[in-house]
Amino acid sequence: MIDDDSENEQELHEISQEIGEKIVEIAEKVHPLRVALAGVVMLLILGALVSTWYWVIPRDDVEIDVVYLQRNGHIVMVELFNDGSREITDVNLKIDFVDSDNKVLQSIDVSFDKLSSHTSVSGDEMEMNVKGYTVWSTYTIVIDITWTNFKDVVNQETKSFQVSETQTAQFTHDCEEVTWFF
Repeated sequence: MIDDDSENEQELHEISQEIGEKIVEIAEKVHPLRVALAGVVMLLILGALVSTWYWVIPRDDVEIDVVYLQRNGHIVMVELFNDGSREITDVNLKIDFVDSDNKVLQSIDVSFDKLSSHTSVSGDEMEMNVKGYTVWSTYTIVIDITWTNFKDVVNQETKSFQVSETQTAQFTHDCEEVTWFF
C-alpha cells in the first residue's frame, strides 16, 4: 500500500512538472505587449458597439431641461434636446408659468419645423421673466411638447413641476424613448 502511495505521488509529481513546463512555455510565447494590444482592441470593439447605439440605430430621445431662478421675480430658462439618432419634425413646445389658482401668468410657445439629431435649442425665445408676483406663493411650471418622430408618429407629453420658496431649481423631463426595433 505504501508503494501505491509512492507511485501515485510520483505520478502526480510528474504531471505537475509537465503542467508547469507547459505554463512556462506559454508564458514565454505571450508577450506583455500582446496582452496590452488585445486589451486595446477589446476597448475599441466595445466603443464601436456603444457608438453604434448612439449614432446609428434609429431612436428617438427628446429631453427638456428647465432652470428656475428667483431674481427680482421669477426667471424660467428652457433647453430642448434631441439626443436621438434621427431628426424630429413638427416640434411644438409650450411652457406655462401658472399660479395656485391655475391662472397662466406667462408662457413660452415655440415651434420648429425640424430638430436634427444630437442637437439642442435654447436662447432668448426660450426664457421668461415673470415680474410683479410674490416669491412666497406656490407656482407650477407646465411643459407641453408635441413632435413627430422618425416613424411619422405624433408624440405628445405634458409634465408639471412645482416651485415655491426655492430660490433655484433645475428640472429635467426625459420624454418616452422610441427605438426602431420596438
